[in-house]
Amino acid sequence: MNRSIVSIAKGCDVDMMVEDVLANLGGVKTLIKPNSTVVLKPNAGHPGTPEKSINTSPAFVAAVIKAVRQAGPKQIILAEASAIGYDTIECLKSSGIYQAAIEAGIDKIIDIKSDKDLVNFQVKEAKSNLTTVLLPRFLLEADHVINLPIFKTHVSMVFSCALKNLKGVVQDKVHLQMHQADLAEAIVDLWTVIKADLTIADVIRPGEGFGPHSTIPVDFGCLVAGKDPVAVDATVCRMVGMDISRMKIFKSAQARGIGVTDENLIEVRGKKIEEVYKILWIPYLGGFEQWPEYHIYAENACSSCQCLLAYNMERLKALGEYDKNAGITLVLGRKTEIPKGIPPDNLILIGECLKKWRDQGISVAGCPPIEPGIQYAIVDRKSYYPQAPDTFGFDLEERKTKEEIVFKDYIQKLCDKYRKKS
Repeated sequence: MNRSIVSIAKGCDVDMMVEDVLANLGGVKTLIKPNSTVVLKPNAGHPGTPEKSINTSPAFVAAVIKAVRQAGPKQIILAEASAIGYDTIECLKSSGIYQAAIEAGIDKIIDIKSDKDLVNFQVKEAKSNLTTVLLPRFLLEADHVINLPIFKTHVSMVFSCALKNLKGVVQDKVHLQMHQADLAEAIVDLWTVIKADLTIADVIRPGEGFGPHSTIPVDFGCLVAGKDPVAVDATVCRMVGMDISRMKIFKSAQARGIGVTDENLIEVRGKKIEEVYKILWIPYLGGFEQWPEYHIYAENACSSCQCLLAYNMERLKALGEYDKNAGITLVLGRKTEIPKGIPPDNLILIGECLKKWRDQGISVAGCPPIEPGIQYAIVDRKSYYPQAPDTFGFDLEERKTKEEIVFKDYIQKLCDKYRKKS
């Protein structure tokens, strides 16, 4: 099997880091053809200012634009599709990426959600429900697609980096379809029909803790690049102390021949992993036994609902509501039956898979549900339907903002404790 080359650069000057990380791969002029069309795909899925480490660093995006320009391309396009329910341009602007790209001389910025010129692709031998996918024509016709993810923890996939970032090339309908499936397999299915030919991962200030919204930024100061997205993800995971054997997406990708994870098959250039190693707290790897005071039925649940439950259980602890509500039964995932004999106000039914039993308990609707929805249902003993926020009885954003301050402080203490213990 061929070896994959992964480049690691570390420093304080992002322009110099981009130059270094590409030099280890042969230099930008060997990677980008002159007079070509280049599409840059950052991560700008949610609103958030640069210091929050929710989205790719705007300074890094600008540095990549300037570096790519040196290869003499015909056009450089920045393209993104934000997460379900968010406006792409708003996310690009709040992240700082929009303005940074304009100042760096980007030729065009495209909101993939608004693109009407789509091509329907069949996913051969799909392992998820993603048997067909609509993709923007401009992306398929580009000479180069450069993937610019930020490394962060993620409620739907444990972590987000190279492989997951390509999910942002589809529109909301496909986003939703992928969440309703085995998300790891759906992401790999997507990579079989559309690939980035180069990934440069932003590990400058990666986000630990309960991402993507409640990230705790960590000064790391690195970029990681390579043509093999699996090798890039595996290398970054090793840099932050993650056990890749516990991550299903790596097994799925290797089974489809997309890349390699074996250290013996990855040639690391530039900085060595040992030189930059810093452990991060990735809480989504823990099992449901972390919350024995609650009765959790999670068989056949998708990764989104499982990780959302973990996120909400820790929010209960942070807000002093965990012990008060001990003994509640939580059910998620596709079921042929649900537990019997549970009082309706002690039975929380999570997600659309359980909608036919909504009259038997408290429902948290949505696919996936709104992020604090499980917590609200437990504390308020009331069903929540994201399509009807006027029925909540409170201002959702105001409540989330107030609680987020407390939750962030709680997470920071857990992160510090974890790193000290490790």
